[in-house]
Amino acid sequence: MSIFTNVAVTTKLTDLLQARDDALRLIADARRLTDLAKNLLSQYGPYLMPRGAELPDDEKRVQSELDCSMWRRAFDLTGFKQLMDAQAVAEFEKSLSSSPAEFTDANVRATFIDLRLNASEMFRRGVFNVFRYLSDDYRTNAVEPFRIGRKVVMSWMVGPSYRRGLCIKYGNSADKLNDLDRVFKTLEGKSFQPRTLESAMNAAFEQSMVFEDDYYRAKAFKNGNLHLEFKRLDLLEKVNEEIAEFYAGGALPDARAA
Repeated sequence: MSIFTNVAVTTKLTDLLQARDDALRLIADARRLTDLAKNLLSQYGPYLMPRGAELPDDEKRVQSELDCSMWRRAFDLTGFKQLMDAQAVAEFEKSLSSSPAEFTDANVRATFIDLRLNASEMFRRGVFNVFRYLSDDYRTNAVEPFRIGRKVVMSWMVGPSYRRGLCIKYGNSADKLNDLDRVFKTLEGKSFQPRTLESAMNAAFEQSMVFEDDYYRAKAFKNGNLHLEFKRLDLLEKVNEEIAEFYAGGALPDARAA
């Protein structure tokens, strides 16, 4: 699949690594200059140094916050973020919130080489996570234990809009729709812009209960259901192929336990 051959560790990461090191050096220089200013003013009395000119004392926290930002930017630059479902993104963010690894050359190489090798598997797992709640058939272990049809019903997806009409519910429902659209755009080899489908549907549902574009036809209901039809059957077939590959890799025991 083209998306996996296109995903790579770009040369821009070298620039990002250099920018991180240069920024830390400049912040350290700024800290030294701030200390010089504080010492100068202290000769003429206490509390003369403007608090707004002082840098935080916790250097480790500054570096940690910078490393978090750099990891997020690196995932955007490499394209790996497009292969990650909401669960994988949440796990990634959790790893950054606790104690992020330093954004160094060795850590970047180890992380992205491993991700590059496992890109297909990561994407297939995400496809399964996105689509498995649309059908209970995968629990029966039939010849085709999991296959998405052209039309699906998504429960608890819509609710009253604060302006008028209906809208996609914020949170888990919006994440499901966002992930679904991410999969289709990725399988077509297109760049994915998060929340675009959600926004387009919300705009349509303010005027009527129906939405349609080149990929989907949808109808919202006041009981919370969203009836969704996939117009691109070629992409739907690719989704089912990815699911079949996921099962072929020995995923069925995990799916049955889910």
